[in-house]
Amino acid sequence: MNYTASHKILGNILKPEISDLALPDLNLIIRQFGFTSRPPVQESETAEDPTAELSPMRLDDEHIQENLAFNYPVIFPDDKPMYDRAIILLHGLNERSWNKYLPWAHRLADELKRPVILFPISFHMNRSPANWSNPRLMSAMLPGTRMRNRRNQSASFVNLALSIRLSDKPLRFFTSGRQSLDDLQQLVTGIQAGTHPYFSKGAGVDFFAYSIGAFLSQITMLTYGDSLLSDSRLFMFCGGAPFNLMNGVSKLIMDEEAFLRLRFFYLRQFEREIRSKGPLAELTGKQLSGQAFRAMLDGNLFSNWRKDRFQSMEDRIRAVGLKKDRVIPASGMAGMLSPAQREIFDFPFNYSHENPFPILGNPKEVDESFDLVFNRAVSFLR
Repeated sequence: MNYTASHKILGNILKPEISDLALPDLNLIIRQFGFTSRPPVQESETAEDPTAELSPMRLDDEHIQENLAFNYPVIFPDDKPMYDRAIILLHGLNERSWNKYLPWAHRLADELKRPVILFPISFHMNRSPANWSNPRLMSAMLPGTRMRNRRNQSASFVNLALSIRLSDKPLRFFTSGRQSLDDLQQLVTGIQAGTHPYFSKGAGVDFFAYSIGAFLSQITMLTYGDSLLSDSRLFMFCGGAPFNLMNGVSKLIMDEEAFLRLRFFYLRQFEREIRSKGPLAELTGKQLSGQAFRAMLDGNLFSNWRKDRFQSMEDRIRAVGLKKDRVIPASGMAGMLSPAQREIFDFPFNYSHENPFPILGNPKEVDESFDLVFNRAVSFLR
């Protein structure tokens, strides 16, 4: 079945109250599983944003229960009782719904005959309070918050929660990523140990990662690529560049003020705070995961170490970028990956990083472009 047809069937089909859903026409079964995450690393910063009295986005992170206990869906290609390999699909920044990814997961599961785990990044998807994505509440808050700053031309009810949270405490970009990395380590360890009900002991794990999920997956491979994930493969789409070459300004991601605050903190302050031997040094300087994160902030940081690590995994990492991607430019892959590991495509219709396969486009062209990307992914992950 082609992409546009599967999108029509799968759109809005995933409901939190449904634990098992069979779709025989698609050879597809969706099951949901519970997960308990360890609380995120504590932030040491104090709130500086003048809107700090507004409560929906300003709960202490460790008190946001949705982020600590949640369900994640798994797309199964059939009704086998046990599998020996899984694919973990990682999504983009500031996303609250799996609708966009269900056709992606369906294609991977159907072609590879493996379950695809849709795993939510910390404070995303169903790991965030419902009011963060409430259009009426967020729209009402815009005039008194982000719209007071005239440079916030990209402020919207969609990106309000993330924009306020990152402007308030930019360290959250690191601490939430660190929690997500720990969650992935816990998930993969459980799968390999045979504690997951549908995977045999010693089962392997591969990754399909998009956007900021690709950034997280690169940090994951730098950290665990020669240990926990020594036989894992990673396919990235619309990702692969270091942080300093990204542009997160978008009505769907974050506004100008938040992104400038984020850039200033990570490209100007972060290393200075680590060198000061304060709490941040404890979180990053003494752990491999911290070094991996820093190596993905700027291509000049730990460049030889990063290059050697990725070179040792050259046959296990591939990436596809899009020519007109303004959020994570495809050219940014060059300093991270070898020519053999990366490709750049350009589709014959209006697309964006946030919406690479627009349903309202020419169906034939969109289906062919989707096939181009996912045939590459299936071939590599096979």
